Amino acid sequence: MSTIDTRDAIIKVARKLFAQQGIGNITMADIAKAANKSRRTVYTYFQSKEELLEASIEMEVKKISAATTKVAMSELTPDKKLIKLIFVRLQATRSIVRRNSCLHADYIFIVEHIRKSFDAKEIALFRRIIEEGKKMGIFNTESPDLAARFLHFCLKGIEMPFINGIISKNNDDKFVEYFTENVILSALKYTGKTAATNECTIRG
Repeated sequence: MSTIDTRDAIIKVARKLFAQQGIGNITMADIAKAANKSRRTVYTYFQSKEELLEASIEMEVKKISAATTKVAMSELTPDKKLIKLIFVRLQATRSIVRRNSCLHADYIFIVEHIRKSFDAKEIALFRRIIEEGKKMGIFNTESPDLAARFLHFCLKGIEMPFINGIISKNNDDKFVEYFTENVILSALKYTGKTAATNECTIRG
């Protein structure tokens, strides 16, 4: 097993233990045993369980980034990209938080620390889509950069209510479409101009 594979295997085992029992109830010895590795091997890669927790969260955040980038690079028109990207982003975030529900405040604090670089990439991704839409005459916003930041912070603002099911009411598709059409596209001065052949299925 390569160095990268060994490191990732330790992270995955630790993430599972943290999610099931909470970081306070897990020791490095527990992680080594569950990963079928010696404590020396685990300590070669990580000096503490807190460092391991940070690495596991970083791995999760990278999954969200990969999923949203895939949507942004698709053949969908910019307006359809935004609808699908918002859906993918919110559902992926909810899935990660629920998998790590035992971590509570520890998880949220570290996520915010790690998300700083992710946030910058997400804003750049939104800006790229908005600029693309503006060139195609789909959006009429004066400042793609400001619009991208607005969209990013709107999403951050509704994350927890969405995760807890307070606003989606178990109908994610309907909520995302409503949010995108009535808040995001409105802010972008959506012209309604789009390619009829480029349909978007949110769950596709």
